[in-house]
Amino acid sequence: MPHYRLAAFDMDGTLLNSDKEIPASAIEACRRAWKAGKILALDTGRAVSELSLYPFSEMGIRYGACACGTVIYDFEARKVLATRTIPKELIPVLVEASRKEDLMFQAMIDGIGYVEAADVERMDHFRMGAYQPLYRATSSFAEDIRAFALENADRINKINMYHTSPESRARTLERLSGLPLDFTFAETTSLETTPQGVSKGTGLADLCEVLGVPIAEAIGVGDAFNDVPMLKMAGLGAAMGNSNEEALRAADVVVKDNDHDGIAEVIDKYLLG
Repeated sequence: MPHYRLAAFDMDGTLLNSDKEIPASAIEACRRAWKAGKILALDTGRAVSELSLYPFSEMGIRYGACACGTVIYDFEARKVLATRTIPKELIPVLVEASRKEDLMFQAMIDGIGYVEAADVERMDHFRMGAYQPLYRATSSFAEDIRAFALENADRINKINMYHTSPESRARTLERLSGLPLDFTFAETTSLETTPQGVSKGTGLADLCEVLGVPIAEAIGVGDAFNDVPMLKMAGLGAAMGNSNEEALRAADVVVKDNDHDGIAEVIDKYLLG
């Protein structure tokens, strides 16, 4: 079996179970890997600020490729190690398109997620109600998030637009088609926008480069469409048993689901095995 030095985990549907909690089996397995000298990381669409409620330091998870690979972060040093931004001239186009649908707009800058407080109170309306406690606790708030995005157009790593339906999301994507950006579907109604060519796959590659780890010695673990680039890029792509069809096809191996010790299986069988 190849020797793997690093494992990077998606959050929702992967490291987190269906209750949005990290299972005890995953915490214990991460600690075993940490003590064995392995490098543990996240590869997530979430902003760094949305990760502050979890006990990563106790688990040995030090690094993150956050905001879909646009921000490489050291949680221990509380430092941005590398970043990529959306071309500033495209921010007004994204803002204008967002005005044509009933949606929640989020801008991420250097690992911090910015939203409007009123939108957070309506997250059920945008099919994102499960995340409302998290956003209340970890977001930074702008009085007018679109004006804020325009004022900070040269600093934005990622934009999320949470719609009221998949059909509304499809209309936004159609309006933005042809722009030199990458678009990814997440959850039921979310449209994630990142710089062209940037994904969880390039995030993993950037993380490995910063840490001096060959990507062939990295394991990527995920469950969803936006994890596919990571699963393909990693030396070993591991899909959770609850993964969608795209992730299952992209993976090298499939493990148990996120409610039944899938993370522990990845660590014990492949990272430590």
